[in-house]
Amino acid sequence: MKKIYILCALLIGLVVIIAGCSFGAAPTTESKPEAKAPVQEKVATAVPKGIPVLMYHKIGPDKDNDAVLREDLFLAQMKFLKDNGFHPITMEQLYDYVTSGKAVPVKPVVLTFDDGYADTYSVVYPALKKYGFAATVYVNPGDVGQRLTWEQIKEMKDGGVTIASHGYDHVRMNELSAAAKKDNIVKAQQALKDKLDIDNVWFCYPYGRVDAQAEAAAKEAGIRLAVTMNPGWVHQGDNPLTLHRIWIGNAVDLAHFEERITTEQYTDL
Repeated sequence: MKKIYILCALLIGLVVIIAGCSFGAAPTTESKPEAKAPVQEKVATAVPKGIPVLMYHKIGPDKDNDAVLREDLFLAQMKFLKDNGFHPITMEQLYDYVTSGKAVPVKPVVLTFDDGYADTYSVVYPALKKYGFAATVYVNPGDVGQRLTWEQIKEMKDGGVTIASHGYDHVRMNELSAAAKKDNIVKAQQALKDKLDIDNVWFCYPYGRVDAQAEAAAKEAGIRLAVTMNPGWVHQGDNPLTLHRIWIGNAVDLAHFEERITTEQYTDL
């Protein structure tokens, strides 16, 4: 009988040990592969013979206004750029190309938007984010609040859009005195610094009006590159303070759009 008790005790002890091992074992988990960083697209670069700098203003339904482009046409143009391998570049890249012949991504184009219309935030900015496009928006600090707000402008800046000066007020610089020209540029520089902490070096002459005094005032205020409304492509060696641009309005359908970004001898509409 004593042997039976001992045998039972040993069996009970063995069961306890087995159960303890089973419950105490750490649960097994499947090893997960480490997340890999997204592959960055490698874009070929080259030094082109010229670069088209596109000039947009308002995106909207206004008719009989050369400064306006329909929303559907604008979006179709942005899609065309993406689908056909064009690469919108920054002001910094354009400046380096003009002044030192630095290579840029193949099939380059520059997107610029004047005046800071409300649709620059509601229509243009979402399209730029969708396609990952670089662009520059020229604002008049004296007009902020009438179209765009500083909050919207800051959001675009934080989202990668270059915010630059269009003068404090939207006035014809060539009609101002030398002192007024300087004041219009300097006040804008200070406003961009105060509101957005931008040490701005890019400028767009309001109405495209520029003369020697306005150019000198821009240079004195620290501007490195400025654009006009004179038609044509930009080339290495051009004066960086009087660069040309290509007007885009409702008359520029997709066929004419393609022509303007692929040849310097585009149709004058």
